[in-house]
Amino acid sequence: MKHSLIAVSLLTLTACGGGSSTDEDPVPLPTPPPPAATISGKVIDGYVTGATVFLDLNGNTILDNNEPSATTGDNGEYSLDLDTEQYDCQAYVPLVVDVPVGASDSDTGEVTEAYQLVFPPSMGSAIDTGDITDITPLTTVIWESIKSEFLLKDEDLDNPNLACDAIRDNHEKIDELARHIEQTLKDIAAHYNISQDAIFADYIANGDSATHELAVLIVKGLKKGFAEAAELKQNHPNSYVDVKYLKTSDGWVRKEYIYTASGNDNSNGWSSHAKVESTTHSVSDDLEVIGEQIDFYNRRGSGKNVGDDKIILATSEETCNTREYLNYYEQLGTNEVHEREMTNITSTCADEDNGKYVFNMQWSDWDKRLGTIGQYIIRFDVEAKQFMMFSDIERFHQNKNQLDYAAINAEIDGLSYHYDDDISDTTALYETFSFVTLTKMVEENGLRVEYKKVMVGFDGWNYETTRFNADGTYNKECKAWDADAWTDC
Repeated sequence: MKHSLIAVSLLTLTACGGGSSTDEDPVPLPTPPPPAATISGKVIDGYVTGATVFLDLNGNTILDNNEPSATTGDNGEYSLDLDTEQYDCQAYVPLVVDVPVGASDSDTGEVTEAYQLVFPPSMGSAIDTGDITDITPLTTVIWESIKSEFLLKDEDLDNPNLACDAIRDNHEKIDELARHIEQTLKDIAAHYNISQDAIFADYIANGDSATHELAVLIVKGLKKGFAEAAELKQNHPNSYVDVKYLKTSDGWVRKEYIYTASGNDNSNGWSSHAKVESTTHSVSDDLEVIGEQIDFYNRRGSGKNVGDDKIILATSEETCNTREYLNYYEQLGTNEVHEREMTNITSTCADEDNGKYVFNMQWSDWDKRLGTIGQYIIRFDVEAKQFMMFSDIERFHQNKNQLDYAAINAEIDGLSYHYDDDISDTTALYETFSFVTLTKMVEENGLRVEYKKVMVGFDGWNYETTRFNADGTYNKECKAWDADAWTDC
C-alpha cells in the first residue's frame, strides 16, 4: 500500500514597509498542520456511496474518535487525510468500511443489509497497489483469511485485536505476518481462480465480469456473516464474535469464532484464562446450505501468580488432537525471565502417536527475545507403554491444585543442554528424546542473531543461523550434519 505524500510548503512572513499592527487588527487563526499523507481510492461492490471509511488504529473494527474517517461520494470515491502518527501506523492496521443500511450500491441500489469491507495491513511491502487503494470484497477476503493472526488469544483484554502500538516496533511479528499475507494471496488466487492483480483491481472499470460475479457472491457471504455474528453475539454478550464465509482448498466454508476474555479470581487464587472457540463447516456453493463440520478448536485455561512468578495452564481441543499446556514464568530480574513449558498431546487420529514436548527457556532480555531455548520431544517406549521422562505429569488444568511445581521445574531444569555445549555423540540423547533443538538468540552490532542446532538421530546436528535486519527481514544460512560448508537455506 503506497500513499502519495503531500508536499508541505513552509512560508516565512516578513514585515515590509512601515506598517504596524493596531488593536483593531484581527488576530490570525492558527494554521492547522498539513496531513502527512493521503489515502484515496474507491469502495467497490458495485460502487458504494454513503459508506464510512476509517483507519482502524486499535483493530476493534469500530470507528473511534481518534481514527481518521471519510464518507464515500459518487462512484465510491474517498480520500482520507492522515497526520504523522496515523501515517506511521497505516501499514500495520486495516482500512475498514462500514456500509450501512441506506447506502447506495451502483449495482443493486439502496443497501438493505449492513456489512463491512476491509483493506488489510500492508506489512511493509507485502501488499503494494500503487497510489490508489480500492477496497473491495476481494481485499476483504484477504483480511478475513489472516484476521486470526492479528488476535491476542492469550491476553487479558476485552478487545483481543492486535493494535498499531502492539505491532509497529515488533519486527519479528511484522515479518511473520508479511509472510503469512504473501502465502494468503497465493492461496486466494488458487482457491478463487483469479490473478493476484485482479484481487486489487477495479473490476467494474476493467469490465471484468467474472471477478464482478465472484465479488457479488463474496458480499453475500459478508452480509450473512455480519448478520449471524450479531445474532450469535446476543448469546455471548461479553465475547468477541466473528462469522465468515471463505473459499478454501476444501471449497466454501463457514468459520465461527468466539473469544471470551479472562475472568476474575476464583478458588485458590486461580483466574479463568481467555477462552477461544472456533468451528468450521462446509457450505454449498451458493452459501445457502451448511454442511458437515470439518474443523474444531476450543481452548480454555487458568492463570495464577506465585509471588513474582506466574503459572498459566491451558487445554485446547482440535479436530484431531487435545493439547495440554503448562507454562511457568519465573521473574529473575528487571527484564530477565526463566520460562518452562510442557505440552502433552493426546491424538484422536488412529495413525498418530501421542506426544510430550518440553521447552526450557532462559530469557536474558525478554523484550528483545534474547536468551536460550532447549526444546525436547520425549521418546515414547512402546513396550513399556510410557514416556522416557515425565510419564506421570498430565491433566494440568484438571489437577492444577495438586501439581508439584517445584519438582516439575527441577526436573525440567535438569535438561540443561546448551547450544555452545560440545555434544558430538547424540546416541545417549536419542535414547531419551526423539527430537532436540538447542537455540541461542544474541545481539550482534545492535541486531538480533539466532543460532540453532537440531539433532538428527544418531548422526549428529544440523545447524541454522538467522540474522535479522533492522527492517524486519532476515538472512538464513544452514549446514547439514554431513556438510563441511554453510549454504543458503
